[in-house]
Parts: sequence; structure tokens; C-alpha cells
Amino acid sequence: MSITALDIEVRLGRKIEGDEKPRVEAFITDASALVADYCGSRYREDSPGIRAVICAEVIRWLAVAPGIVSEKVGDVAVEFGSSATTQALSPAARTSLKRYRRKLGSIVLTREPDAPLR
Repeated sequence: MSITALDIEVRLGRKIEGDEKPRVEAFITDASALVADYCGSRYREDSPGIRAVICAEVIRWLAVAPGIVSEKVGDVAVEFGSSATTQALSPAARTSLKRYRRKLGSIVLTREPDAPLR
């Protein structure tokens, strides 16, 4: 069951209007790809934790205006850049996805003392 714009609407608490829908769908595709790359072989979009992270990242990306690198409300400060860094997984998303990543491990390799090397 893949994530849709309806999943984002439910979490946002508002309807996604016509001209905003293609942007949301593109963000879903991008966030899903980034999460799949981050999780590797343990990626399953139907896992509740992964679904939650993808939806949260899409909502975060929607909240950032293109070209704005940072914004401060008190004493109004906005910093513009050549491109905003919105299309990346947030530190919170990476922390939430750690359990879906393959753990590092080791294996013991041995060779019989009389076995020939190949």
C-alpha cells in the first residue's frame, strides 16, 4: 500500500488543492526514494514507522518556501540561497529510521590447516 496525497491530507488536517497535488505527489516520490536509499534492503513502505517518516518529511518540505535557506521570526530575518536544502532527510527522520537499517556485524572465517589456498 503506497503513500498517497490523502495520507498527507489526513496528517495536515486540510485538503490538498488541485495545483498543490502534483507537488505533494512529487515530494512523496522523493521522500520514499531517500528513505529507501537510507534503509537499504530493510525498507518496506508499509511499515508504520517508515510511513510516518515519509509523511512527516513531505509535510516538512511543504512548509519550506523554495529558495529560503533559513527563517527567523523574532526580529524577522530571512536568508535566501541559490537553493534550499529541503530535499534531504532531516536528522529526526534519520534517527527514527535507524531501526530499519542493517546493523553492522562480523563473521568468523576459518580455514582448515591442511586445506590448500585457492
